[in-house]
Amino acid sequence: MSLPVLVLAAFGVSDPAALKALLHIKSRVAAAWPGAETRLAFTSRVIRNLWHRRAGQADFRAENPGLPEDIYEVRSPLALLAEIQETAPRPILVQSLHVAEGEEYTDLRNMVEALAGIETIRPAQRPFPGLVLGPPALGDGSPGFLEPAARALEPLAERARRTGAALVLMGHGSRRLALEVYGDLEKWLRRDHPPTYVGLVEGRPEDILSALAGPRPILLAPLLTVAGEHARKDLAGPGDGSWAGRFRAAGHKVEVHLEGLGSLDAWADLYIEHIRRGLAALEAGRSQESEK
Repeated sequence: MSLPVLVLAAFGVSDPAALKALLHIKSRVAAAWPGAETRLAFTSRVIRNLWHRRAGQADFRAENPGLPEDIYEVRSPLALLAEIQETAPRPILVQSLHVAEGEEYTDLRNMVEALAGIETIRPAQRPFPGLVLGPPALGDGSPGFLEPAARALEPLAERARRTGAALVLMGHGSRRLALEVYGDLEKWLRRDHPPTYVGLVEGRPEDILSALAGPRPILLAPLLTVAGEHARKDLAGPGDGSWAGRFRAAGHKVEVHLEGLGSLDAWADLYIEHIRRGLAALEAGRSQESEK
């Protein structure tokens, strides 16, 4: 089978500095499959439109040299799949760059499954000769996903360990499954670094604050693929309402690690492993199709 197009689907990010986390994942994927076409897609219409406007802003381009041209033309997953199909129908593997199975991933999965399920009278006329979706970093929350994710976060745990700090990670999500997965990840992380806490940006850190025994050093970090607006404002913002502000007000000495998980090689490699599995599934599906 010729290598499929690899579509990396993320929510997106507006901050050029935070964009490096997504570009880092893309570069590692491209290095793993140098013969494949690797594309980024953003699910957020607001962020896509922002980049499209920036394409014509000479001042912005001058202030941010070196950004890939395809970022200024970034598509939605649906538009990108349609473009690939229209140009030359090929197998496509869509890899989610989300952390957990929240609303964004669920919508992406529903779309991909609907497109993959399109039936035609003649099988050869199906718009997508092969289309599969890779799971988010934490997958379905089973040990096979959580254990490698915990290992990928070891650099943050080690950084906290060196200063005797508790590690506090702020994730994003409100769906029940996402909540359960984050709790299970916290248990895995505590095996090697007991003072580890995982919370959600939509939640409040009071439960974590009450669990801490007296003032102590805290390492705050986003459990987010990119350190975008949520990380800058909700986690590290200068006001008393941010997580950093609340922990400091409670007497804790706070250090903020303001970098997206996608910048970690080991975290980027979680998606690479998901892609490997997806390619195997894609190959198996095409083999079954050819036998019919």
